[in-house]
Amino acid sequence: MKIEDRKKNLILNNGNIAVILIDVQDSLIAEIKKKNLLIDALNILIKSSEIFNLPILLTEQVPDKLGGTSSSLLLSSDITRIDKNSFSIFGSEGVQQYLLEQKISHLILSGVETSICVYLSAIDAIKAGLEVTILSDCIGARRTEDESVVLAKLQNAGCHILPMESFLYGYMGTAAHPNFREISKLISNR
Repeated sequence: MKIEDRKKNLILNNGNIAVILIDVQDSLIAEIKKKNLLIDALNILIKSSEIFNLPILLTEQVPDKLGGTSSSLLLSSDITRIDKNSFSIFGSEGVQQYLLEQKISHLILSGVETSICVYLSAIDAIKAGLEVTILSDCIGARRTEDESVVLAKLQNAGCHILPMESFLYGYMGTAAHPNFREISKLISNR
């Protein structure tokens, strides 16, 4: 098997991929130490996902109390949004239904907060038999020391922990990919 085929098996052939933006609400990201870098990375992820035609699912934690998704995110109006009151996205029947209907088997997790909603969602996804990739520069925590402990625990549980660029270039696999120049330009402007 060629190395390119192995890469595709690791990232692409785990079934349908969905990018999940967890609770990127102004009230929740206000305390994130690296919030500006996080928003920049999430906007690159959103644009790249649109270029690759990957589905994006956005969750909002009790938006009637905490407010909606940050207006700093460059979201198209057709992105699926689901409200939740559980910390894990799997506490929402709407999320579970979406993943089943779309036949999603690999989640690309991003958002906040790493040590709560991202962590619990990743653990529940693994329990449900889904592949999980967490983009290390597309997540945020109020306490960075908690984030490093949680990421180590998630990696030991079977999650792939990668920087966004590793995921994007791994998804393309080669500079011959039709979107290589467009993605490279997005990343180089970072």
